Amino acid sequence: MCVGSIGRLAETWDEGGVRVGRMTDGCVVSLSFVPDAEPGADLLLHLGIPVEILAAETARDALDLRSAARQGDPR
Repeated sequence: MCVGSIGRLAETWDEGGVRVGRMTDGCVVSLSFVPDAEPGADLLLHLGIPVEILAAETARDALDLRSAARQGDPR
């Protein structure tokens, strides 16, 4: 089982014909699987690779659930 992570895209640019971006944590990632991602987008990452653009509400809900689980809240 893999637990994906959620991150926010801070900036994007083209590098050698490939679209890349920097996450708010400083990690540089390929945007090949999410070519329409724009800065400010919340992304679902699998093994550090962005695989889906999340709606803001979906990202917020997922982060709230993860936070509750870490605090032992049985939601």
